[in-house]
Amino acid sequence: MEGKDFNTETTWLRTPNSTTDPEYVFQGFPGPNSPYTTYQAIALTLVLSLIVIGTIIGNILVCVAVILVKKLRRPCNYLLVSLAVSDLCVAILVMPMALLYEILGSWSLGPTMCNIWVSFDVLSCTASILNLCVISVDRYRAISEPLVYVQKRTKGRMLTWVFLVWLVAACISLPPVLILGNDHKYVNGAWHCDVCQNFGYQIYATLFSFYGPLTVMILVYYKIFRAAHKIVKDEQRAQRHLGAHCTLEIEPPVDHTSIINRASNTDSQTAHNTPTIKQHRSSSASTTASNGGGINAPFRIQ
Repeated sequence: MEGKDFNTETTWLRTPNSTTDPEYVFQGFPGPNSPYTTYQAIALTLVLSLIVIGTIIGNILVCVAVILVKKLRRPCNYLLVSLAVSDLCVAILVMPMALLYEILGSWSLGPTMCNIWVSFDVLSCTASILNLCVISVDRYRAISEPLVYVQKRTKGRMLTWVFLVWLVAACISLPPVLILGNDHKYVNGAWHCDVCQNFGYQIYATLFSFYGPLTVMILVYYKIFRAAHKIVKDEQRAQRHLGAHCTLEIEPPVDHTSIINRASNTDSQTAHNTPTIKQHRSSSASTTASNGGGINAPFRIQ
């Protein structure tokens, strides 16, 4: 009887608690092919899920802002909406399955979903990079040709650029699905799903979806930096020129009270000095008369 109770107690101690032990709650997770433990898989799932949700919400807000705000519905923002749409496709169509594939360590959705997932991955990422490339060219032309390019930046021209971006992205993502096929194989007890490993396609895809746009963006943003630096130097030179040849004189405010007081003091002094002047003239005249004609007196006949 005591042995039976001891065995029951030890069995109970070895049974995981469903409320506290993740090994019991997530029994079988993340699977035998996963490189992560249960705790690592849970933490990584939470972090990556937050990133996916934040990406979705942020890009939706960009699209809604451009649609609802009238001032933002301008042709120059069409490329920003296209960029937000491409990033939204990445967050909705690519990142959740990539999260599952990373945690489980094996592709469990079959070859058809593998082709769809890889195609959307290449399409969305390529469109995002090409949108960034076209945005950089658009900004450079807006800085280098501000008066001319504003007239050329029409609705039709911007929509044409958006169409070309997605067309080039589709031309890069569709060949593996239609012709070459993606890499879906079983290795070491796990299924793997990768993009087409054909050497020619790898050169073609990486050249037009990464290295080409990267080179264009580096050159264009360098030119944008030089143009902006030149504009700043021209403004500083113009300010120094104006400071050297033009002086701005600021007159002090006129004190009407002091002017009135000064005028009244002048009038009072004039009125006070007038009798003295008249008295001086009278005394001079009497002196002249007493001398018998002033300077002509010595020539008077006796």
